[in-house]
Amino acid sequence: MILALLARIATPLIVAAALVAAAGFSCWLTLRVIDGMIDDARAGAIAERDAHWTAEIQKSEAATQKRIADTLRETMAAEAAARDQIAAVEARAIQLEKENAALPDAGACGLGRDRVRLLNKR
Repeated sequence: MILALLARIATPLIVAAALVAAAGFSCWLTLRVIDGMIDDARAGAIAERDAHWTAEIQKSEAATQKRIADTLRETMAAEAAARDQIAAVEARAIQLEKENAALPDAGACGLGRDRVRLLNKR
């Protein structure tokens, strides 16, 4: 009789405990799935952000490389122009020296009229 009484009292408690345990397990599984979804979304957002900034960095590096190449081309063109001007000035100086050497030396002191004209051609 005591066992029957205990069984009648304990049965609803055992069923209630089983229901609470099942509900707790169900909540735990739900939270685990939601946490996994959050982790997946976070990983996707991080990958997307990294891809965006990698593309931005590559675009910036490409623009920088283009500016460097343009500047190098301009520098080389300026250097070539300067080299051409120097060659022209040196050729003109050689020509003036030849013209000066061709002038007669009268043994006079100072500059003659023809030599002054050569200086004015410079």
